[in-house]
Amino acid sequence: MKSELPPCIFNIYKPAGISSYDVLRHFKKNLNYKFSKVGHFGTLDPFAEGVLLIAFSRASRLNNYVHDELTKTYIADGVLGLETETGDLTVEPHNEDKSQYLKEEISKFSKEFIEERLKEKFLGDYWQAPHKFSAAKLDGKKLYEYAREGVEVKKEKKLRKVFKIEVISYNFPKLTIRFEVSSGTYIRTLFSDCANYLGTLGTLEKLYREKVGPISMENSIKQDQWPIKSEEWDWQEYAVPMTELLPLEKIELPETQVKSLANGIAVSFDKEVGENQLCWATHKSRSPLALTIVKNQRLQPVINFSNCQ
Repeated sequence: MKSELPPCIFNIYKPAGISSYDVLRHFKKNLNYKFSKVGHFGTLDPFAEGVLLIAFSRASRLNNYVHDELTKTYIADGVLGLETETGDLTVEPHNEDKSQYLKEEISKFSKEFIEERLKEKFLGDYWQAPHKFSAAKLDGKKLYEYAREGVEVKKEKKLRKVFKIEVISYNFPKLTIRFEVSSGTYIRTLFSDCANYLGTLGTLEKLYREKVGPISMENSIKQDQWPIKSEEWDWQEYAVPMTELLPLEKIELPETQVKSLANGIAVSFDKEVGENQLCWATHKSRSPLALTIVKNQRLQPVINFSNCQ
């Protein structure tokens, strides 16, 4: 009989060429455990690769907090002077910059000059509409579905944040940039906007999600480590602790308060923590009892994991 999989999160390395749903489907099919729910904390386009966080059971309820609290870091390998419908080279370019300015000026820009220019323009608040070939939805339908049908739709720009821009390399026309951004930022659009600001066109060749918050692709579970139904797979060896993903204040509770918290009752604590701050409630365990929020100097459970241990 299959054992129950407790709330847990895996840091998967999604390779290029498959969808995020393909990864979910593999784990659902091959994990020899029972679980109530599975989901991911932010999809990756099929051509992109890198960190894909998938969560099982009640850990999937952390999704909104991951998006709100954590930044995402990407490495964008792009090409200047070309533009495609999708914003990447999975399709043929439909526009090419043949200007002398590109050949004689932009081609001679230094890596440092490009980085300085892009920082001046894009660091901080960044208003962006989702790319028409994105999975963002309008009236319950994904934008790329409209685009494939030839239907032009426009979505309002939303405020995003760009926290870091680092030009890793520039060998004209190839430009590689590391971006640290808020959740919901479309890197294909950001790279294109950067190219436009430099005075040309731009499209992505490759895209890597390097990090989600503190979780890095260096520690991701590679495809040859994924579970296979016929083989033993120790989930504890691979699971990312929830407290590591969301590195919030930890508050250790005495035994006398554990039951109250499990029943959804706010409990007192003796630590200096600000009002409305998110905290982990713990008790002699590697796994947290609950994600809580401070209300009137009491810990109010937001997501309870007490009865999952």
